[in-house]
Amino acid sequence: MKTCPYCGSNVEFNEMNNQYYCDFCCMILNPLIVKSNGERIDIRVNEAPLDVHIDKTTPELMTLSTFELLYLLKAIRKERSDMYGYMNTFYKASQQDNEEAFKEYEEQSGKDYMFFTKKAFIVENIIRTRLGYVPTRITDSYLAKYVEYIKNDKNKPMIIRTERKNKV
Repeated sequence: MKTCPYCGSNVEFNEMNNQYYCDFCCMILNPLIVKSNGERIDIRVNEAPLDVHIDKTTPELMTLSTFELLYLLKAIRKERSDMYGYMNTFYKASQQDNEEAFKEYEEQSGKDYMFFTKKAFIVENIIRTRLGYVPTRITDSYLAKYVEYIKNDKNKPMIIRTERKNKV
């Protein structure tokens, strides 16, 4: 029996548009997320290569799981910090040597710094809409604890008893 991944209700299949509909949630469901027998929605915990995700568009980033976004934000913040350091180093070097190459490197580091700052803003705002806040520091222990919360989450089927248990 196919059920809604959000409320556990039975869903109706519409053969004309190949979609499921949940009466309780009042929504059309993608067949890929429909569950069976009251199962809960899956949570993705993927530590995929980050270079691929950094260049994604905002709509593409919005499809990533919250864990993936936290992991990505940690990497973006590091890259941003590195670019800021490079920008300052090249600035100081150009002041001492007055060489054009250092100014070009400083300018490129500045552009990269702006890129990573904007990407950080995007990912932070997506996280903010999901969690209600943005973590100030994302450490390996923070991510490990987050994964632990996911593993310990309720995963029992969403079934409502309609009969009382008899006391013996």
